[in-house]
Amino acid sequence: MKKLTFLPVALLIACSALAQKPAPVATKSNPHLKVFYTAAESGDVNSGILALNYYITEQGSNNPYADTLAMLYMQQGSFAQCYYWADKRLKTNPANNVLLEMKGICLDKMQQPKEAIEVFEKLYSRTQSPYHAYKLMELQYSIKRLAECLVTANSAERLQYKPEYTMTYNVGEQVGRTYLQAGIFNIHALALYDLDKKAEAKVYFEKAVALDSNFVLARQNLEAIKSIESGGNKVNPAGGQPGSPGNKQH
Repeated sequence: MKKLTFLPVALLIACSALAQKPAPVATKSNPHLKVFYTAAESGDVNSGILALNYYITEQGSNNPYADTLAMLYMQQGSFAQCYYWADKRLKTNPANNVLLEMKGICLDKMQQPKEAIEVFEKLYSRTQSPYHAYKLMELQYSIKRLAECLVTANSAERLQYKPEYTMTYNVGEQVGRTYLQAGIFNIHALALYDLDKKAEAKVYFEKAVALDSNFVLARQNLEAIKSIESGGNKVNPAGGQPGSPGNKQH
């Protein structure tokens, strides 16, 4: 049986880690910050992390440079360390959505989807961001909270989308780009398919393809469901469920 294809998406952090430069209050006099800004100019993440660790040890963690340190750790792929600083800073700055987003992404990367869902539920309720809606849907779908995924999908349909809201996905070794709303339609359809609502799933695959005829994953999924309708594929013995979400991050 052809398997319907899922695509995860990584969120865009509000600022590039090395570009996040708090007001240089003590830059001229503090040697650790001098090293940090020199590292920032050359894109040296490791030296930037080291410099900020020294600075925070000296000055204390209750300052914006701790946020920047969390971003640097995320850029480096050190998700446990990013989580530590994001979580620590949220205790004194709970309204910071960038920190909350980093915490949620780290939980996802550390294979804690239930905890990540809690974070993105809170984040989405605050921001009503299409990107946060998609990430929440992705997490809900990944552990088969299908009814919750559909609730989020229905909410996401009421959001405003712009042409510049895009996302990337993998097809084998190839990387593609599509509209974020097309990606939301695709995962909405997958959740419907898993709930054995194939006719409704087909409608949402068609919506995704209508938005972007070059969206390979949605097109493959639509072809697969049409093939099933025409009797070209047998439902597999496991109950006809499509493949589980891939562990790809973009």
